[in-house]
Amino acid sequence: MPTKQFNPDGIDFKLFTPGPVESPDWILKELGKANDTHRSLAYREMHGSIRTNLQKLLSTKNEILIFANSGTGILEACVRNLLKDDETGLFFTCGAFGDRWASIAKLNGKKSDVVSVDWGKGISPELVKTTLSKKKYPVVFITFNETSTGILNPLDKIGPIIKESGALLCVDCVSGMGGTRLNVDEWGIDVALASVQKCFGIPPGIAICSISDRAFEKAKTVENRGFYFDFLKLKKKGESDEHPITPPIPQIRALKTVLERIIAEDPENFYKGHTERSQMIRDWAIENGFEIFSEEGYHSQTVVTITNNKNIDVAKFVNDMFESGYKIVNGYGKALKGKTFRMAPMGWITKEETQKMLDVATVVLKNL
Repeated sequence: MPTKQFNPDGIDFKLFTPGPVESPDWILKELGKANDTHRSLAYREMHGSIRTNLQKLLSTKNEILIFANSGTGILEACVRNLLKDDETGLFFTCGAFGDRWASIAKLNGKKSDVVSVDWGKGISPELVKTTLSKKKYPVVFITFNETSTGILNPLDKIGPIIKESGALLCVDCVSGMGGTRLNVDEWGIDVALASVQKCFGIPPGIAICSISDRAFEKAKTVENRGFYFDFLKLKKKGESDEHPITPPIPQIRALKTVLERIIAEDPENFYKGHTERSQMIRDWAIENGFEIFSEEGYHSQTVVTITNNKNIDVAKFVNDMFESGYKIVNGYGKALKGKTFRMAPMGWITKEETQKMLDVATVVLKNL
């Protein structure tokens, strides 16, 4: 039976959504353990373990920061800490969350140049190289895995191009970190950020990132970084394995356990599981006459956005799936609602559970 999740209708269902995702019982048990304070030895041991294992997972020597907020908070932290008022940041966007980052910069009074591609298309290395040849930028912002469109941008090729330009590189890895390989140091990423409610399979409450020495040095020169999102304040406390404020300790305990398990079982196996399950969904979609919204060669391995070329009633399909025990979601925002739908086998979902969901989807689709 699907794991029982919170819902007002009393329906047992399993999440195949782009986040929050299904949290297995062993993670939920970690959340239910007794708390100590965030100034205790027990907390410092958890914080230190997370820093060490995230460095291993991300293949980086960069500092690790833990934020007591969602990933969007770190999006704002990047523009507040790394862009001076007289500087212009470059934002590459291929979907709703790339657009959000550019909007955050504007709302914080920062100058920006935005380079967009059609939704469903990826950011190519050629586009990045051409853009950077026209103007010099201090910071470049890009989404690794665009949750709205199911696009995975080739950071292994894009990162070195940006690094060669001299710009800092900030990457939104929210729906990619953990489920997709990230070689932070090799790819030249200065800030790689994510939330825990995606591939890590933890209920929402904290966000994490790696930050380079170059980024910290730049932050020292930027005024009005604020209080809650100040990289330097978080770094100073983090070096002693503490947090400036009271963080969600249960989520931090869960993240410690999750990272230990991923490292012990080999991150490559965790990535492979996401890739295989996403391919199962793409195969199902094509077999049932749908098209994949994301451009060939840029498919995400954590979330699949499916084009509604069959012109089904997506809202009813989503609702009937829910009543059948599985939660998937409509297309994101006005641009894609009804025109696409999304299935995401993130976290600790198994191939067997994915196949059961797809079998049910086939029946529900026929009944439409």
